[in-house]
Amino acid sequence: MIGMQRLESTFENSYFGRYYKKNVGNFTFQDLNKSKNWFYGWFWYLQKFVNFKKGTDRKVLEIGCSIGGASHILSDRGFIVSSGDISSFAVQRAEKLAHKLKKNISFYTFDVEKAIPIQEKFDIIIAFEVIEHLHNPLKAISNMKEKLVKGGVLICSTPNLPYDMSSDPTHINVKSEGEWVKILKSVGFKNVISSQVSIIPFFYKFSKYFHLILPIRLRSKLINSPLFLIAKN
Repeated sequence: MIGMQRLESTFENSYFGRYYKKNVGNFTFQDLNKSKNWFYGWFWYLQKFVNFKKGTDRKVLEIGCSIGGASHILSDRGFIVSSGDISSFAVQRAEKLAHKLKKNISFYTFDVEKAIPIQEKFDIIIAFEVIEHLHNPLKAISNMKEKLVKGGVLICSTPNLPYDMSSDPTHINVKSEGEWVKILKSVGFKNVISSQVSIIPFFYKFSKYFHLILPIRLRSKLINSPLFLIAKN
């Protein structure tokens, strides 16, 4: 319990207070809309691998939800959405925003490295920019796999070792593309797709349609270059 409290404290004070504050701000509606603009481009890109256009009552779990931008997009598209984060600070504020907007999103606080305390299983689990923060990502990925239905999909994004230009001290487990694919296969995923992209991180603030994602690798502190990992159960 003490270890979890220390980890959570790191996220409260360092992550949401400094490194991620430019994304979540003070958890206002304006900050939420900016987050939605950001993830709109991500789902546009990921559409080539998974159908995100219409939820059709499919169940999705977002792990590391923060302010909940991705969850709100999926809720708007008809998905049955659950959202979780290790940070009670983030969950309480994200839940408050969703409640005011009358969004039917279920929120949970949990440590994905220990267990996912939700009874049902999911068609899709997303963990955007999560696994690089974990001491034991293999255990977390195994826990996520256990919560997928047969044929379900896990989608992670994470910095690719040669292209991580971040100074974020909570990036404690940055790995190469090959290492992540090996971990995913070691827990039982047989169909794993990896896709390296570069994201121009400025114009999305003005419109969700201006979020530019390029299917190439660019090495710059001004550009995000995450690796998408799509694993089918």
